[in-house]
Amino acid sequence: MTARIHQFRNAAYKYVFSKEAHQLLPAHYKRRCVEFMQGEPTPVHWQPEPGPFRKNRNTGKRERVQNVPVKVVFPAECNKGLWGGEGLVVGYRKSDRRFASRIPKIWRPYLTKRVLYSEILDKHFAIEVTLRTLDLIDEAYGLDHYILKTSEVDLNSQLAMKLKRQMLLALVQKTLYPEDPVTREKVLKKYKQYLIPEEEAEWVGLTIGQALQKAHDKQAKENPTRPLKEIFTQHFIQDLSDRTTEHHEEDSWMSKLNPFGSKTSEKS
Repeated sequence: MTARIHQFRNAAYKYVFSKEAHQLLPAHYKRRCVEFMQGEPTPVHWQPEPGPFRKNRNTGKRERVQNVPVKVVFPAECNKGLWGGEGLVVGYRKSDRRFASRIPKIWRPYLTKRVLYSEILDKHFAIEVTLRTLDLIDEAYGLDHYILKTSEVDLNSQLAMKLKRQMLLALVQKTLYPEDPVTREKVLKKYKQYLIPEEEAEWVGLTIGQALQKAHDKQAKENPTRPLKEIFTQHFIQDLSDRTTEHHEEDSWMSKLNPFGSKTSEKS
């Protein structure tokens, strides 16, 4: 993994690693970041042709297939909704003018705000979605299945990853439906295929800044910083104790060398 993986793929957000991030962040978190930045999303605005060659319809000759993806731009607004892999398509349209063959154009996806329900979190969310997202949710039989089974590459949304982290933590910590144990066991059994260890679930979807803050907090908890006043006081007490011990040892040694001290003690 290198520190410039954020330049590999166009996405709604990026992971930029520093030397500090490489040292502090756990391996499973860095692996997820690399998979996101280097992964190939499911084609949405174009369909690649299978195989290395195809037959030309006009000439009947074999020619090499060249799958050139459509240029898609993902604005920051993608992170506030669920766009289902759609974005802004940048291209050209034909012109009716005599001296202009094409005109630059941007095709925008149709966005609509819908109220979606999460069975795991037992909450309703008003989220801006595309029509394709609604179809994907219906195909997955619910928002929870769609969020949990779809990879971060295809979700391409910080909101979606935040929901995924909350869902995974609720499943692994068993905090869902605290007052209804029957429903809790039913939901846990329904989504048990998505369970991952808690130490991995709590890092899912965190930005680099959030992950570094979490790593610093964890490090500070494991190795708490002691005030200098406490350290100096402990050193001072230890020094006094050592000096007292040395003084007693010196007195006992001198008493052995003093001939009058033993006689005096015997007479008394």
